[in-house]
Amino acid sequence: MARPGDTLHLGKDKLTFLTTAAETDGAFVEVEVEYAPAVIKPPQHYHPRQTEHMRLESGRLSLQLDGVLHEYEQGADFYIPPGAVHSMWNPGPEPTRVIWRTTPAYRTETVFETLWGLTNEGRLRPDGTPRLQMPLLALAFRDEYRVVTGRPYPLDTALCLLLSPLSLACGYRPTYRPPQNTATLQPTA
Repeated sequence: MARPGDTLHLGKDKLTFLTTAAETDGAFVEVEVEYAPAVIKPPQHYHPRQTEHMRLESGRLSLQLDGVLHEYEQGADFYIPPGAVHSMWNPGPEPTRVIWRTTPAYRTETVFETLWGLTNEGRLRPDGTPRLQMPLLALAFRDEYRVVTGRPYPLDTALCLLLSPLSLACGYRPTYRPPQNTATLQPTA
């Protein structure tokens, strides 16, 4: 479970939890993300029932939203509605800092911890393309996050259901907590 101040790292990018789902009774989760200039664009994806609100504190941000490229600069404030296919990145050359609120929270904290942690450790490809753990992730987080594959969603779900037993047999799990957060969970003397 994420706590305010917990920080995740993905290469030179950093995500810090500001307000957790526990604090808002599940209404929203809010994070601050610092993006280095993009080396690889994140995968196109969508959130079936969540709204994302972004406030650009510094730098620039590119957003591909339903096939249209939007460019934002410091001070911009925008929303990504449920179901809108999108990808966003820092076009450079300076770092970008964004305050990002996801409403309702659902399991967004666990999505961040799992995807950022596994990618950072090289257990998922940086561009988000699947490895054997992805069927479990796709099923576990289907209410929060869906990658656009070009196939119909019901077909992707069927493929994930077929591959999940193999993924589990290989020792994969649908969630993951990065080691950098375990220090906040250790009891203190």
